[in-house]
This record gives sequence, structure tokens and C-alpha cells, in this order.
Amino acid sequence: MIAISSGSYTATIDTHGGALASLAYEGRDLVEQRGAAHTFTGDLLAPWPNRIRDGKYSWNGVDYQAPLNEVERNNNLHALVFDKEWTVKENTGDSATLTLTIHASAAYATDLEFSVVYSLSGAGLHWQINAKNIGSVSAPYGVSVHPYLLAEAGVKNDACTLTLKSSKYMSVDAKRLLPTGVKNVEEANFDFRNGRVIGDQFIDHAFILDDRTARIELRAPSGKGTWLSSDENAKWCQIHTADRDGGPGSRMQLAVEPMTCAVDAFNSKEDVIELAPGASHSMWWKIGSL
Repeated sequence: MIAISSGSYTATIDTHGGALASLAYEGRDLVEQRGAAHTFTGDLLAPWPNRIRDGKYSWNGVDYQAPLNEVERNNNLHALVFDKEWTVKENTGDSATLTLTIHASAAYATDLEFSVVYSLSGAGLHWQINAKNIGSVSAPYGVSVHPYLLAEAGVKNDACTLTLKSSKYMSVDAKRLLPTGVKNVEEANFDFRNGRVIGDQFIDHAFILDDRTARIELRAPSGKGTWLSSDENAKWCQIHTADRDGGPGSRMQLAVEPMTCAVDAFNSKEDVIELAPGASHSMWWKIGSL
């Protein structure tokens, strides 16, 4: 683990997965701490986020098969870097940079060179992922991160107010959580544009962001909470109420994952980025205290 701090903010980064392991403000956790049970807490999601149906997709006439790590739904979930060991390139005390290279495989067309930079300031966490195609062929690309936001210790999502500027969402089938079409948020009582208490709703859906740079906020009844924002690359944002089958810790945190592309995008090709040989892509996210 790597520890960084600035003012009232502290964070730790896990070299396994290059993930955000903790983030706190004045000792109050803003995200769920990374634990032994793998729920993608704090993970980096690249070179695609979310699900690929049956782990299969085609690109430029070539078929690819990604690992089926969501076995019960026969999907690949969150791609290829969350389970790799990243190398620490720099640690300055208030920031840290880690790197990773993945190689062309049955799951992906080319070699990618990644760096992730975590930087703390008085404004909170700035979290940036850079990817470069260092191979000889073009490849599809998408990216996100997987923090579980906490409003306040011991307060369930049910009591928290979510503010999310989105008028449309992707509906999914109940069994495999794969896309069935874009709908208006009013059709599922998913309108959080002006801030609304989540209640007992189950959410594990991707939303189209009306304002790609607007802050997403999760606020407890006390007024305490956490916000997250991202750059203009984030057309979509996955929201998940972390129900965890009703087990311990269920619905105590909210996954907020601003994404470049939607669910199963490598098959639909919707909003997929094409990385040509030598091309790069960068995206950042910010998290802070309310």
C-alpha cells in the first residue's frame, strides 16, 4: 500500500490493481475501504468498463474472447487490469504514479501502456488514467473507475440523497444485467436531477449524463456527504446501490462509475474509442467532501 496526504485529506493506493484503497477527509471515510472480498472497490476499469456479453466481441474482423469472471451471468466484467500488479513510478507524499503494460492476447488486440496518477490537494482527490497503444494495430478502448462513495458512517443509501444530472438511462434484463434499450428516467423512477432520497430502490444501471462535468453528490440526512466529478469524456455513469444480496454491509455505500462508453459497448460499438498505434487517451475523476 502507498499512503499520500494533503491537508485534511488522506488516501492509500493498492499496487495490486493500482486501485484506490481508501480516501478520507478529517478522518471520515469518503469511499468504502478496499477489503478482502472483491467487489471491485476502488478498481481501475480498462480497457473497457462494465459487462461484455459472453466475454465475446469482434474488432476489425477479428473475434476476441475475454475471461468470464462474472460466472453466474456468463459475462466479462470490468476487463483486464484490476487484477494485475502495478509498478510504483513515483511517490511525492501528496501524489503517486503507478504504471502497467498489458500485451495483446485472446482478449484484446494490442499492447497498452498505462499510467495512473493519484494526487491530493485541499480540493480533494484528482485521479487520472493515461493509456497509450504501443502495439502495431488499432484497438477499441473504454475506461472508468469503481469507487463506492460513502455519505456518512453507518448511514444506508436508503436515507441518502443522490444528485445525478441525467434524463436517460440504459435498461437491462434482470438476469444478466445486459442492455435492452435507452429509456427516460421517469419510467423507472430514476429521476435524481434535482436531488432525491434513494429509498429502497435497487439500482445497477448506466445513466447518460446531461452535463458530463457536473458533480454527482451523495448526501446523508446530517448534510455530510461525498461528491464526484469527471471530465468531458464521461458520457455515461454506472450507479449501483451495493445490495450484496442483503448481506453484511449491504446498501451502506454507492458505486459511482463515470464511463466513456456504455454496457456491452464493445459489441454495440456505441461510444467506443478507437486507439490507433501510437495514440493515447487520458481521463480524470475528482472526489471530495461535502
